[in-house]
Order: sequence, then C-alpha cells, then structure tokens
Amino acid sequence: MSEPTRRLAVLGDGEPAAAIRSAATTAGARLADLSETDGIVAVGDAALRDAMRAVATGDARSVPVLPIGDGRHAVDLDLATDRIGGVLDGLGGSEASFDRFSRVAHPVLAVDGAEDGPRRFAAADVAFVTAAPARISEYEIAFSDGESASVRADGAAVATPLGSDGYAAAAGGPVVSPGGGLSVVPVSPFTTRPDTWVASGGVSVTVEREEEPVALVVDGTRRGTVEPHRSVRIETATTVDLLSPTAENG
Repeated sequence: MSEPTRRLAVLGDGEPAAAIRSAATTAGARLADLSETDGIVAVGDAALRDAMRAVATGDARSVPVLPIGDGRHAVDLDLATDRIGGVLDGLGGSEASFDRFSRVAHPVLAVDGAEDGPRRFAAADVAFVTAAPARISEYEIAFSDGESASVRADGAAVATPLGSDGYAAAAGGPVVSPGGGLSVVPVSPFTTRPDTWVASGGVSVTVEREEEPVALVVDGTRRGTVEPHRSVRIETATTVDLLSPTAENG
C-alpha cells in the first residue's frame, strides 16, 4: 500500500511562497486549507503569527509549522525548499523529530478582560500603550507565583519567546529561548533603573491610574482599550510546534 499524500497549507504571498508551493507539489504534497492540512508552511513573520493564532482558535488543525524567513526562529528559504521532502515525510507521524528538523513548542497567548472585546490570541506580544502623547500611566503586574510589581511607564509589554526579540527587546526586555517563559517589560518607565522580568506562568496587568484608558495592542495591531482598574489576564492558551533546523543543517 502506498503512503498517503501529505496535505500542506502554505501561508504567505509573493515569490518565496510560490517557490515553497512549487517545491511541495514537486515532492508529492497536496496543497490544502488550514482546516484539513497535515502541516503548515508560513512564509514571513505575518504569516507565522496568522498560522499560530489559527491553531489557537481552532481555525487550523494542531499541526507542525515550518516558518520561512530571516528571523531568529525561521528557516532560510533555500534550505526549506531543499529539505521540504524530509518535512513532508515527517508529517502525520507521532515522532518528535523530522529529517534534519526538530519540533520546538512555542506558546500562543490568550488575552482576557479587555474592554468590549472577545478573547484575543497573540503569537508574539501583547502591549499596553498610553494613548495620549507624553502621558505616563501606572500598571500593576501580577505574576502566577503571587508576586506583583507596580510600575509607572508609557506602557507595558508581555512577549512570548517568538516575540521577545521584537518590541519587548527594543524596550529593554530580555530575549527568551523557547520554553524559557514570557518576557515582561515596562515601556519607557519613569525610572532610571527599570525592572524587567521573565515570567514562568501567566501574568495579569491592571491599569491603576484613573485619568484615561490605554490601548491594547496584540501582535502589533490595536485591539481596543483597557479602562483604569480593569485587570487583563495573559496566559498560554496552547503551544504550536515550530520546525527548527538541527545542528547538521547549520
């Protein structure tokens, strides 16, 4: 009996995505929708975030994702097209590794408690940003171990390992490896020696000052506001397996 044809969803536009689709079909894959695929190839940062959120919301099957691009967690396009056959061979199986790739679990965050908004999902980061220019807000950040901190700042950011080298790092936060927790950092704090944290579990962020609400920004897109004294809970909703090159691919 012949092996079943692997189904692959490819997210992204332009020539890189077209090259992956061509390589995949040449290797025997059938291009499929997110709801019926055995694996996802995400070309570019935006496509990767879309893929991870789709898995978290149930719009995509919980399958491995191969990220293509220049980022820290992404695979070079030439390497991906050259090794797409090995990726296809590993899809659908229960084994933890593929030919020259391994699965690395990355969290997707659920965001609950924002004003007039449904539950949001973030693959990279969640930020609270003071809407009015040159206005400082005060935030209480509560950690899952019972500890808390109060900070005065223009904003606060909570980032997954995937997003910890982006907005959070630019604000002075730590870059976190997969499995290392969440990067939590105040944005332009009103102090010369700001604290930053790596949270092992979820966090709750509360706007403490009464003057005005702050904007809630999820994966770089504004998703409503947070009123003073409202607590927003951020926790891991699920994890998505990203395919990462093993040492012999380097």
